[in-house]
Amino acid sequence: MARVALITHEGAAHIPAYLHAIRDLDSVSEACIVDEDGAVFDQAQKVIGDKLTDTYQSLTEMLRSQDPILAIVTATGKKAPSLIRPVLEAGIHVLAEKPACVEPDDFADLCELSDKKQVHLMLALGNRINPWVQDARRIYQQNGIGDLYAVRGMTLADQTRIWNTERRNWTFNKSDAGGGHLIWLGIHQLDLILFLTGDRITEVQAMAPNVGGGPIDVEDLALVNFRMASGAHGSMMSGYLLDHGYQIDTTIWGSKGWIRHGAGDRGVLEWHGTDPTMNANPNRQFSYDSSTAGYTPWVRETIRAALGETPPPITGAEGLEVLRAIFAAYESARTGQTITI
Repeated sequence: MARVALITHEGAAHIPAYLHAIRDLDSVSEACIVDEDGAVFDQAQKVIGDKLTDTYQSLTEMLRSQDPILAIVTATGKKAPSLIRPVLEAGIHVLAEKPACVEPDDFADLCELSDKKQVHLMLALGNRINPWVQDARRIYQQNGIGDLYAVRGMTLADQTRIWNTERRNWTFNKSDAGGGHLIWLGIHQLDLILFLTGDRITEVQAMAPNVGGGPIDVEDLALVNFRMASGAHGSMMSGYLLDHGYQIDTTIWGSKGWIRHGAGDRGVLEWHGTDPTMNANPNRQFSYDSSTAGYTPWVRETIRAALGETPPPITGAEGLEVLRAIFAAYESARTGQTITI
């Protein structure tokens, strides 16, 4: 059983999801909430009930009084480092809502601190534990499509949130988020590409315009081309282009076939392999009850990691790698140059 802390502020992302995870996970015995304005205290009490043991408007006071095994920090990218740093200093594992910074060097400093304190720093990139991702990674790692040639990712969301003042939040402000769609939603897709292949990005070319002309100072579309350490190449489209919902597609091509998920908005993993071990059945499909795992399973896995029961579902170094690729894309878009990482 674990004691956890939720460190947040009004308007932070996914507060209800984290509260529900705290409520629903048997591994969480009790929780405290830190919010300097106290805005989420009533909501927390209603959702998690008796598991809520204390509330604090001072992070320093909480750290003097409590010893949680894990701190969940959900804050704007601008505020996050100042909240994460003292928690790591106290030797507490951290699950941080992305992007957790507006400059990659700030996150690099946090990674260095987490290594020094020997605690985990885990970004909230929970798509890693989606069932299709686990199967696709196994296929790739077992040489199911041979040597990596190319990858393509797409993550599109609705543009209505840009024009709806009630939905437009800090993720559309560069000073608070560091960027737009790419760093908020596209980050999931780019992380999956790295996670599935085990490769890393070495060069980036990108464009990141505001094609819709909305009242935001970040991109609503990012087009990213990249070279990987293996010599493979990739591309990604990340944007607010739809009237509703999402369109998400991931494809990986290799010397002996390909794997794809999300084509035609279907939650199906497709595998085409040319190796003789496919036994004259080169085309296979896998269907799932759900293509997503959700926040509760992700929090569960980070708690297990904090308890030493399993490796972390993402390391600080892996989080830093995807953040550096994203900020390289922003630099390429700004300068018109290819950026080497």
